[in-house]
Amino acid sequence: MVRRTVVFAVVSVTLLVGITLGSGRASAVAGTNTTTQARDAVAASGTIGCTMGKGAMKLSPGLYFGGTATSVTYSFTAKLTCTTGSSGVKGGTITASGTGTSNDCGVLASAGIPTLTGRITWKGKFAPSSIVVSNGNFDITGTVISIILPSSGPTPAAGTTTISGSFADEPATMTLVADQSLTTFGAGCYNTTKGLTGFTFTGVNGASTFTVGQETVTPPTDPSPPPPVTVGVDASTPGQAVDQDLIGFNHPVAGSSSALADVGTTWARTDTSFEVDQGTPGAAYNCTTGAWNPSYLDGNIAIDRAAGAQPELIVDYFPSCIGFQYAGETKKTVSADEKKWEALVYAMALHEIGVEHVTTFEVWNEPSFYMNLDDAGTVPGYLTLYKLTAVQLEKAAKALDTPIEVGGPGVDELGQIDNTWITALAAEAVKDHLPLDFVSWHMYANDPDEGPQSFLPDGVCETGAPLGGQPCWDNPGLDVSIYARSAASVRALLASYPSLHPLLWVDEWAPDSGNDVRESGPFGAAFIAAALDQAQSAGIDRMSYYDVADPSTPSIYNNFGILFGDLTPKPAYYAFAMWNELDGSLLPVTLSPTQAAGPGVAQIGAVASVTPSGTVHVMVYNFDPYDPTNNYGTSDPTPYDDPGVTLDLSGLGAASYSVSQTLVDGDQDDAVVGTSTASGPSTSIALDLPEEAVTMFTLTPTS
Repeated sequence: MVRRTVVFAVVSVTLLVGITLGSGRASAVAGTNTTTQARDAVAASGTIGCTMGKGAMKLSPGLYFGGTATSVTYSFTAKLTCTTGSSGVKGGTITASGTGTSNDCGVLASAGIPTLTGRITWKGKFAPSSIVVSNGNFDITGTVISIILPSSGPTPAAGTTTISGSFADEPATMTLVADQSLTTFGAGCYNTTKGLTGFTFTGVNGASTFTVGQETVTPPTDPSPPPPVTVGVDASTPGQAVDQDLIGFNHPVAGSSSALADVGTTWARTDTSFEVDQGTPGAAYNCTTGAWNPSYLDGNIAIDRAAGAQPELIVDYFPSCIGFQYAGETKKTVSADEKKWEALVYAMALHEIGVEHVTTFEVWNEPSFYMNLDDAGTVPGYLTLYKLTAVQLEKAAKALDTPIEVGGPGVDELGQIDNTWITALAAEAVKDHLPLDFVSWHMYANDPDEGPQSFLPDGVCETGAPLGGQPCWDNPGLDVSIYARSAASVRALLASYPSLHPLLWVDEWAPDSGNDVRESGPFGAAFIAAALDQAQSAGIDRMSYYDVADPSTPSIYNNFGILFGDLTPKPAYYAFAMWNELDGSLLPVTLSPTQAAGPGVAQIGAVASVTPSGTVHVMVYNFDPYDPTNNYGTSDPTPYDDPGVTLDLSGLGAASYSVSQTLVDGDQDDAVVGTSTASGPSTSIALDLPEEAVTMFTLTPTS
């Protein structure tokens, strides 16, 4: 998930903290399905609730987009007024501080504030003092941004049953509602002289609160092992072509082109990155002369082309000197910035269309996060920006006599589709006769901010810290059918605009938008196979997976890639390779008993195809979205292996075939695990399919 430009206004900041003091509680051993239950750890008082009448967070030096400082001091103070009760707590004062490693607003948006350590001085007989707030990430709901951070308070050693501490690692939640408007935040992050210097919390936009309650962890019911399944394939009835436009990626990196070409990459989603290297001789945009330097972008386009991919060029982000707002600035200033933006977009489009032969443009990335356009929500500002941008793109294309595609909004609703954005864009396109060749949205199936994880306190999932032995990715609500459901939702709302015929494009997707170790194992491969199956069935036209590669330096936040940081393949990579092998025409597949994708439901699925020469490919997967043992197919055997899968093929057109089976699971990375022969017109193959496994059968005619 791209969260580089997120610093918001009316700020609801949720912090999960650990308070060091008092009694104890029972604990679970990490990695088991047991959970932790509190034992009167909140001084027998129940929940302690406090309101925050006055608070502030100060940052030095100020943060701004493109900031280069390597050390930033954060300091936080707040006064508490608390409910009375058996705890005897009447109020208190919090003071905390910490040091960050960058004053780039984009880093703040993706990594949150650093660890803050400090003290609470209480009024009343209660006496806890030490508090630790760990780093986390921004989360946005509408116009509200939250900083969600897990507790890093006392944690038990494996096998122990009690720990010390008055709150005994109980969940404490601080919700800070900022006084500043969206315009104020935006102005800070685009002000390269002073930057964003802090937030205040005095109740102007609502009360800030601090609560401590007893942990209640209710484990979900263990799913059942999958039953025997028969996969039927009719090779005599070819249908539509397998959609290879579903093999797309975000941000190809240097050195990845060959690997991407080998899996048939069709699309490469790439930022124009107008904001790159601001204030340096190599800047993409010179704020003094108004000149655009294409070198950075063209280097990335070259990587895309070397992968055999067509660039989907995202027209973003603002240079600091063109960060116009539609609230808080004079009409004259806004008009001048709009003219600069139009000139920049036109110059870029002339070059990229005419020289680099780019023909697909997306207007902005995730405007549902932060765009620095409006106080009252960014939809109206985005529509104006879309019109300004699309007109210039079409103007350049007309000058070059080259047809192009323009679309958007690339909206991210964290697991749900907010129809407001797409409906508004469709209506604007019809009203003003704007191009809308594709509608794009992002979809992370297990986004911790949206997933139904009622058995975990808010905030735990941002860094994957276990609670009661359950990591955040143990979400029984993960539902891969969300891809088909989101496509149906978008298609239904577009039906109100019959003059529009946009393609449907999920141009960011993955299991999770936060740290999720499963993405680097066989779970990632099985998820991708299941999601592509859903997308093909639902008629999604194009997809672009997030992301190509992990950072070269390991990061707790980013393991999104299909390649490791050294560019070696993960199991996920081979799932795309198998999809690429499914060339030709789709064949009808039946599953008995019927497999229904749904929350936490283990499922067998299959996709089959036939080439013009008669070669049949059948990809079969065993995808288990929730495994309470935390194994997820990484060892063998597991309770969720399916030893009873039968592949029945009928309608084969040749008398004899050679059969090859490849497998991706916890032990194999697309390795050939078996060869045999088969005779037409029908044949049956029995197999054991491990949990989180994807296998491919290739039947090649020999006579």
